[in-house]
Amino acid sequence: MRKRIRNLTIPILAVASLVWLAPDAAHGQAPAAPANGWQPARTPDGQPDIQGFWTEEAGGAEAVNIETALQTADSLRVQGWTDEKLKARKPFSSIVDPPNGKIPYQPWAEARRQQILSRYGGDSVTDTPRGPRDVSPELLCIIGTPRVMFFADFQVVQTREHIIMSWERSAEYRVIALRNDGPRLPAAVKLHMGDARGAWEGNTLVVQTTNLNDWGWFDSKGNFHTDAMTLVERFTPVDAKTLRYRVTVTDPKAFTRPWTMEWTLKQRYAPSDHYELLETACVEGERALQSILGTHQ
Repeated sequence: MRKRIRNLTIPILAVASLVWLAPDAAHGQAPAAPANGWQPARTPDGQPDIQGFWTEEAGGAEAVNIETALQTADSLRVQGWTDEKLKARKPFSSIVDPPNGKIPYQPWAEARRQQILSRYGGDSVTDTPRGPRDVSPELLCIIGTPRVMFFADFQVVQTREHIIMSWERSAEYRVIALRNDGPRLPAAVKLHMGDARGAWEGNTLVVQTTNLNDWGWFDSKGNFHTDAMTLVERFTPVDAKTLRYRVTVTDPKAFTRPWTMEWTLKQRYAPSDHYELLETACVEGERALQSILGTHQ
């Protein structure tokens, strides 16, 4: 069944169509063929073509808690996953470095995370949220990156100089500039999607994101970062329907070292399928916040 296109997709695609007419950006030599000989399709200007509609393979399960995303077959039912597949998935954390699958918090940041869990989202809530920073930013219609990469469905559109990602969820979108010769945002300007610059390294799209604010969480369990966070993301086509997504997080204010998450993105529809995103509108949860915060507003 064909879906309605959501409102923000039209201006985003309009911008994309204009940018496509811009002069071609400089590209390196064609990447060497992988060992199995497979190569992704190419856009008219020679980029690996990753356009289409994508979703996280486990249906966004990691967005609940990135440290314990898929623990046992009994604790989580993922659409389309058999018990055998769930049991075979190791490590169960989305975090592949450090090997223990845990976020390397500094002591103060771990204490703050435990405080959040005691007020919201923990297994045993013993306190009351004291303000909007104690509850999931989803209630404020803020998803941010890299958390948004868990959420289905999102569309990728490519031009010579930009890659545009647009989500059904909360009208989120990202614009990744492929030309790095333009000025960066001033350091004082902070955004929940940041300032993203990308470049192709062989078949892998490498995106460096700066200028992130501190409102986003990584999941629903209070795992947070500061406005010093930067990201290095890698999107690698594995086959025509699969992208390996890998993101390294650096935040010297909150973490003792950089750490890395990885998961798989599956293409649900190709551009030729004429699929369209359905808007999932988000209204900032003022009434919900009033109920949750009680007298601590």
